[in-house]
Amino acid sequence: MQRFRFILILVAFCLLQACSLKEDHRIIGIKLYDYNGDYAGLVSKWKDMGINTCFISISLASDKSFRKLLSENNIRVYIIFPVFQDPEILQADSSMYSIRNDGSIAREDWVNFVCPSRSLFRKGRAEELMHLMKELDPDGVSIDFIRQFVYWEMIYPDRDPQTIASACYCDSCISRFLGENNLRLPDSCATTAGKAAFILNSHGKSWDTFRCDLITSMVKELADAARSIKPDVKINVHAVPWRESDFGGAGIHVAAQDLEAISPLTDYVSPMCYSQMLRQDARWIASVVQDMDRRCPGQVLPSIQVFAEYIDDSFTPDDFRECLNEALKPPSLGVVFFSWPLFEKDPVRMETAKESLKPLN
Repeated sequence: MQRFRFILILVAFCLLQACSLKEDHRIIGIKLYDYNGDYAGLVSKWKDMGINTCFISISLASDKSFRKLLSENNIRVYIIFPVFQDPEILQADSSMYSIRNDGSIAREDWVNFVCPSRSLFRKGRAEELMHLMKELDPDGVSIDFIRQFVYWEMIYPDRDPQTIASACYCDSCISRFLGENNLRLPDSCATTAGKAAFILNSHGKSWDTFRCDLITSMVKELADAARSIKPDVKINVHAVPWRESDFGGAGIHVAAQDLEAISPLTDYVSPMCYSQMLRQDARWIASVVQDMDRRCPGQVLPSIQVFAEYIDDSFTPDDFRECLNEALKPPSLGVVFFSWPLFEKDPVRMETAKESLKPLN
């Protein structure tokens, strides 16, 4: 009997230790793309707030003095690696543009997307990532713009799903789809819009599968490339913050992010839960995390905005606090802040974050 009690106590102790360890390993992240200030002061502020991971641009990750400070302060480094968003390549070769179902190129505001079926482009991205892994040796890779074209930042809850354009309907994608499915287009389909309408109306499910496979296979190619250099590197994928049923299943039909297929290839899936710019409330953040966790169990790491962006709707420090608290609710693995310059617009929010994160540190 005494031995049995000892075993029960030991099991309970191990469980408590496991829970504590899980809490200690929550990711508290910050996104930063460019910085011209004092690195030492910046890192000191991050440490004071409780930030333990940074998601930074390739140029910042290449700065040896910055990386030295991050290492000395035990702040993990994830390189943000954009995939199909590439204005420079598109400026040099406009034939690489992804094409929307109305025949227009996939360009809206600052968003410019390359067609995801171009083999040479895909190979080049994987080779570039391998080179970065060798040169920079990051703790993780955060794969961004890994979807079919959609300017989701300007799509609000009342949007009619039928008005959301989809891509890619270029000749490369259509020819590949037809060949893989042993199909032919009717002679009457002379325009891109006509071809898109026929495919969507007659072969919509197969088309969704094809488009999703282009994205999932690109995640695999990049993850394999990174792990071929550093087997234990962590892989994060940026996800459009749409729940499974949002906009009629637009996560599949438009963004082509099949999270169930992507999940086995990654360590984390990070929905960009920018509530104010999307005209959503704080509770929506937790609902996105819960929804995605059903498809990516134990992998969801939400990113939230710090300050008002894109639109003029109010977003107070109290609103930010509520969003942070919702983002940290189970089964979330932590939080990533978008982004440091937005903290600098209102330093009060640094204190807000510090207070909310204190129980985790």
